Amino acid sequence: MTGATARPCPAHPAGPLAAADALNRALGTTRTEPAADSRLEALALAVTANQPVLLWGEPGIGKSAGLRQLAAGLGLPLETVIASVHEPSDFAGLPVVGDEPATTGVPMAPPDWAVRLARTGHGLLFFDELSSAPPAVQAALLRVVLERRVGSLALPEAVRIVAAANPPSSAADGWHLSPPLANRFVHLSWTHDPPTVARGMAGTWPEFAVPVVDPAKAPGAAARARGVISGFLTARPGLVHHVPGDAGSRGRAWPSPRSWEMALRMLAVGYATGAGREALAA
Repeated sequence: MTGATARPCPAHPAGPLAAADALNRALGTTRTEPAADSRLEALALAVTANQPVLLWGEPGIGKSAGLRQLAAGLGLPLETVIASVHEPSDFAGLPVVGDEPATTGVPMAPPDWAVRLARTGHGLLFFDELSSAPPAVQAALLRVVLERRVGSLALPEAVRIVAAANPPSSAADGWHLSPPLANRFVHLSWTHDPPTVARGMAGTWPEFAVPVVDPAKAPGAAARARGVISGFLTARPGLVHHVPGDAGSRGRAWPSPRSWEMALRMLAVGYATGAGREALAA
């Protein structure tokens, strides 16, 4: 081959960038301090109650960072799945034909992230960019979120499900969530707190306090939560089930027997952990 000039390899491949890499690592080293943060507390409460939770917020405000912080605080592995770049078969499973399909059937093989979670037995499953997922993908996610089944694989009960979404107006090719999918989640609005961000830029972020259920409080917490939810629905029967009329509202939180069951579990865990009023109201 003519006309090519061989370039000598540097003795230290990362030499020119080594100092920059060291500086970036230093900037990534931060500390935490105890601080009240109702957003983090509400998220931790939903995860402790093992209810699928959906974080709504504009791009770049720290939804993914909050999930990483939560996973670290709980000591759980985090599996992140970008919902918008997957096909429906990635959640419904891919058919695998065996030697005798007429006898054994055709199992639906799960993706690698589901297998890792099943093998580990616990973890956080994070569906990011949910509002950028087209309707067919949202439909495939229905069974994953509610029944915790991915193809032929049942996820362990200890696997927690969290998702994040941008409002359709600011999402890449955004879609409204389908009402059946929206009704399977606890919805939390995720906003930034300017003083917290400013202090974080100085190197100190709020500490993630994981709520712990007090076994001694559990029976009383369950009875109290049942009384609150039952009493409210007795007084307001029209709110037992009410599907909003417009697509935007149907893609957010709306009341149904399923969502009231989720509220019951959240409230009971909140009482048993001593969660603050702001976290319960979030």
